[in-house]
Amino acid sequence: MFSGKNLWDFDRRGQLLILVLLALIPFSNSLFHGFVLDDKVVFTENQFVHKGIRGIPEIFANNSFEGYFTGSGKSSEASANRYRPLSLAFFAIQHQLVGANPIVAHALHLLLYGLLCILIYQTLSRLLRFRWPDRAGHASWFAALFFAVLPLHAEVVANVKSLDEIFALGFGLLSLNAALSYQEVPRTKRLWLAGIFMTLAAFSKEHALSFVLLIPIALWGMVPPDRRRMMKPAIVLVAGAAIYLICRVAVLGTQLYEPPANFLENPFLVYRGDRLVEMKPGDRYGTVFYTLLRYLYLHVIPYPLTHDYAPKSIATYAMSSPVAILSALVHLSLVAVAAWWRSKMPVLTFSIAFYLVALLPASNLLVNTGAYMGERFAFAPSLGLCLASGWLLSAVAKRRREVTIFFATMMIAYSVRSFARSADWSDNLTLFRNDIDHSANSAKLNSSLGFALLEQYRQSEDKEANKHLLTQAIPPLTKAVKIYPRYADCLFLLGNAHYLNKEYPKAVGVYEKYIDVNPGDASIIKNYQRALREWGRTLFYDENNNSAAKNALLKSLKLNDQDDQVLEVLGAVEAEMGYLLKSLEYLLRAAEINPNNASTWANLYITYTRLGDKAMAQQAINKGMEIDPDIVKKLMSVKIK
Repeated sequence: MFSGKNLWDFDRRGQLLILVLLALIPFSNSLFHGFVLDDKVVFTENQFVHKGIRGIPEIFANNSFEGYFTGSGKSSEASANRYRPLSLAFFAIQHQLVGANPIVAHALHLLLYGLLCILIYQTLSRLLRFRWPDRAGHASWFAALFFAVLPLHAEVVANVKSLDEIFALGFGLLSLNAALSYQEVPRTKRLWLAGIFMTLAAFSKEHALSFVLLIPIALWGMVPPDRRRMMKPAIVLVAGAAIYLICRVAVLGTQLYEPPANFLENPFLVYRGDRLVEMKPGDRYGTVFYTLLRYLYLHVIPYPLTHDYAPKSIATYAMSSPVAILSALVHLSLVAVAAWWRSKMPVLTFSIAFYLVALLPASNLLVNTGAYMGERFAFAPSLGLCLASGWLLSAVAKRRREVTIFFATMMIAYSVRSFARSADWSDNLTLFRNDIDHSANSAKLNSSLGFALLEQYRQSEDKEANKHLLTQAIPPLTKAVKIYPRYADCLFLLGNAHYLNKEYPKAVGVYEKYIDVNPGDASIIKNYQRALREWGRTLFYDENNNSAAKNALLKSLKLNDQDDQVLEVLGAVEAEMGYLLKSLEYLLRAAEINPNNASTWANLYITYTRLGDKAMAQQAINKGMEIDPDIVKKLMSVKIK
């Protein structure tokens, strides 16, 4: 299997073994991870998936997130245009057999990634054998190794939701494989397979439609003219894509895409005063070209990596900025080089074309994807760069030992980085805490981190010991609202965090901002009313500010006139202000609503005493002592005027 001299001494079996090991080991820690991010949308909380096999018809009859949003009262403008039913159907079958088991889910996911790497090796080897049989095996192996360990792939491999990326690339390559086999032996069966796999790729993710162009480019550039058969494969590829598009239109309608009007789902919206407006074209395309350059950078130097490129995680760049100009020149140079090399170096031409064409749907050049960029978007395109690297390496590695050493060192370094990055995906809180440093200006990530900390605090049994989680949640939530002042969900969370932290004035202020954003949403009123009540209590007992306390309590009472605690404190305030009859009115109403509140009876004792009604005062104190003597004794220390 290996004679011990260099990389060229591995036979096919040895190559496959090493490839599988390098595909699985760097991401093996994902086996012990939980479900994270959008796993809940497509798997753990998707109603259609939970139905198992019975839910598959509904999966194919709705947009990909409908099973999550149905009945939740939530929605997403961007998700309405997602039609990727194949991975959800796989999850439904999986749920039918083993339920939502994270170990099984990650094991299957990792296995499919390993199989994809083998498929890459076999497909590229078949593609290169048409003209370069002596280099095909090693060039395709090097390319597959690069692909297997690339840290940029950590998101796809560690996140179960990203099965759509693995399926889309896998079925696209199977379609290419079938088209290549048709070039070798023109059998109708192979044409049918090419079309079927193309259809399955598109049903996995719409970006796979790029294979309708990529496969003919591969046949035209890599297959010798005397063996080239392009017309029939092109027809079946178009037919496969058409089947998907017809189904998509039937489910989603004829409108293929509408840019979201939501700040969180449209990176090219900016605030002009209080209004959200479209970013200037020069700024939009300058920012897009910055992200295109960043994709190339992360393929070579995979740091920093982050799952979140939501608004406003990336600064705005004008098209006239140096980085945008540099990116434009780099990408124009790639196009020029690909055209120049089409005869002399067709492999590099195809590699560049594969990268650019596969990246185009997610580039924001044609369609607003809802995020500046995404590391998962580079998953399929990266194969083009890996092929170029593998081809160049195969040209020099056999002759130069130091190149072999460099390659081996690079594989180890990338594997270590992939393992470390995969570890970040163990759970939501770990991921958010790690990535917040690299996406500090993302409103969504700041809100997500705050929410995760808040949830962990709520679920903890010892609230006092875990109060640090509560205090840690407030800064990112505050920052998210600063980035996006009308972020309703985050305002809700921030108000709750201040309330739980007993910062009642801040809670009231945030709740009022929420009401301004969503005036028709009654879900906040209960929290707002309680925050006003507790603020009034604090103003009265801790700050001796009777007037401010009365104002806050009256606002609270207006929202809920059956809250006995509001009535009790309001009664105490009125007594301190000298309005004894009004105090008595509030306290009697409080006692009627909740006769088992000892502090209400203690306050009644004080008010009756001040009114000079000793008999009623005695009855009140007796009732309070029966319920809770400790509370009564505490309030008895109040000086009776």
